[in-house]
Amino acid sequence: MRKTMQLQYKFLAIILTIMLSCAQYGFAAFTLEDERKLGKEFYDKLDQNNFLIKDRQLNDYITKIGNLVLAQSTKAPFNYTFSIVNSSAINAFATPGGYIYIHKGLIAAVDTEAELAGVIAHELAHANARHVASIIEKSTRLSIATMAAILAAAFLGGGGDAAAAVAAFSMAGASSLTLKYQREHEEEADRLGITYLSQAGYNPGASVSFLRLIKRHEFLSKSIPSYLRTHPGTDERIFYLEGLILTQYTHAGKDQIIGNLTRMQALVPLSTAELNVRQRQLNSALAKEPSNIDLLYALALTEDRLGQTAAALNRLQKALSLSPQDSDVLKNIGLIHLKMGNAEQARANLQKAADIDPRDEEIKLALGKANFVLGNYREALGNFMSVKTVLAGGEDINYHIAMAYGKMGSQGESHYHFGLHFKKGGKTQSALFHFREALSYFPPNSATYALISKEIKELTEPTPSRGKRPEKTK
Repeated sequence: MRKTMQLQYKFLAIILTIMLSCAQYGFAAFTLEDERKLGKEFYDKLDQNNFLIKDRQLNDYITKIGNLVLAQSTKAPFNYTFSIVNSSAINAFATPGGYIYIHKGLIAAVDTEAELAGVIAHELAHANARHVASIIEKSTRLSIATMAAILAAAFLGGGGDAAAAVAAFSMAGASSLTLKYQREHEEEADRLGITYLSQAGYNPGASVSFLRLIKRHEFLSKSIPSYLRTHPGTDERIFYLEGLILTQYTHAGKDQIIGNLTRMQALVPLSTAELNVRQRQLNSALAKEPSNIDLLYALALTEDRLGQTAAALNRLQKALSLSPQDSDVLKNIGLIHLKMGNAEQARANLQKAADIDPRDEEIKLALGKANFVLGNYREALGNFMSVKTVLAGGEDINYHIAMAYGKMGSQGESHYHFGLHFKKGGKTQSALFHFREALSYFPPNSATYALISKEIKELTEPTPSRGKRPEKTK
C-alpha cells in the first residue's frame, strides 16, 4: 500500500510539473508543433522517472503491431512512438504528438494478439484524429490542465487520492466538454480503429471481444477497470461495433500476425500475487497442451520469478528438447545457470543463443558476465562492448567494461569507463576522480586524452543558465 501511494504521488508530481511547464503553449490555437512539444515533454517525464518498461522484446513486439496497424491509416504528421507503462492497470491512451501508451496490465490481460492490436488501433485513431488537441482548442483557460488531468487519470488508473486530486483540480466546470469527448470521439475512434484493424489483417471481432473481456474483469473484480474510466460507454461501443461487423466487416481475419503473445506476456513484470495467479493459469493450460513450447517457456519464467528455480530449469530443458534451436529457451537456461553459479553451463547455452540471435543485448550482457566469471576477460570485454542500448533495470554497461579492462591491466581505459559510469549515475566527484586518473595513462595528443579532457570540462565548468554544476559525492 505504501509503495502504491508513493507511486501515485510521484505520478502527481510529474503531472503538476507538466501542467506548470505547459503554460507557455497558450490556449487558443494548439498547433501541430505544440502537440509535438507537449507529447515529447510528457514522454520524457515518464522516461526520466522510470515509468516506461525498457524490455527490448516487449517494446519491439508492441512497435511491430503498432506500425502494422498504423500503415493502414491516414496518419497525422507525427513520428509515432509506442511505449509500455509500468502499471498493472488495464488501460491504454494516446497523447498529443503521436505517443501511444499501453499499460503492462493490459498486455497481460488480453487473450489474443488481435485484441491487443484492436486497442492500439483505437488509440491510433484518437491520435490521428487529434482528439486531445481538439479538446484543448475548444477549452479556455483550463485547457492544458484539463489535458494533463486526463493523462493523469490514465496513468493512475483512477485509483487513489492522487488521481482524484488531479481530476478535481483540472476538470471542474468541464463536464460538457468531457461528455462531448465520450459521445463523439470514442465513436470516431471505434469507427477508424476497426478499419485499421481489419485492413491490417486482424479479426475485426477482436475489438468487441476485448471490450467483453473488460466487462468480465469488472464483474469478477467488483471494481471498475481503468480502461472503462478513460474509455467510457462500453455497452454502447459494443453495440456500435457489432453493427459495423455485421454490415461492413464480415470477412474473417487473423487472431495473430506477429506471433508469440504468450511469450511476450511472460516478459511482463508482475507482483508476487499476480505471478501466483499466472502460474495457476499456465498450469491449467499446460495440462491440456503438455508439449506447447510457448506455455512451457512462460511457466518456466513465472516459476523462476517465484524462486522455483529447479522447476523452471526442468521446464526449460523440456522445451529445449522439443525445440533445440529456440534462442529464448537457450537464453533463459543460461540465465538460470548464471544465477546458480554454473558459469560454464551458462556460457555454453548463452553462446548458442547468441549464435542464433546476435541482436539480443540481454544475451550479450549475460555471456559477458559468464566469460568474466570464467576469467575470459578479453571475450567478456568484447561481449560488453557490443551492448549499445540502455539496459533493463538501469544496469550500466560502462561498469562492466571498466571491470573487464581492469582485469586485463588496462588501467587507463578502466578509469575512463568508471568515470563514464559515475557520470551517468550523477556522482560528479567520483566521475572526476576516475577521469583525472585516466588522463595519466594517455599521451596528451591522443584522441582518448581529448575525450577525457572534454568530460572533465563538462563536469567542472558552469553552464550559462544554471551556474556551476552541483557536485555529488559517491
